[in-house]
Amino acid sequence: MRLDAFLKKSLLIKRRELANQLCDEGMVRVNGTPRKASHELKVQDELEFPLYNRVLKVRVLDLPGGNVKKADQWSLFEVLEDKRLPLDLAYSDEDPFAPPHKTPRNH
Repeated sequence: MRLDAFLKKSLLIKRRELANQLCDEGMVRVNGTPRKASHELKVQDELEFPLYNRVLKVRVLDLPGGNVKKADQWSLFEVLEDKRLPLDLAYSDEDPFAPPHKTPRNH
């Protein structure tokens, strides 16, 4: 299944257009590597992507065959990490995967 289709059908991202945009910008990582929207996902792949003021890391447990009911979405993935970003970084151009900046010390 395509990466963008999984993000939409699993209800992790509400619109496929947004999933495509995140993939095109290199913001969606599969097993630690940025991937395009057309990347074929497999069960046990780990996805990491920013969503508003957080970064989600999930493991794919199953690939949906058709449309998914909201109550069944949790059978498709397992949340490994839900990292909250400070609100001032949520909509910036900085890479959410980059380590935090260290301020220089004056000795």
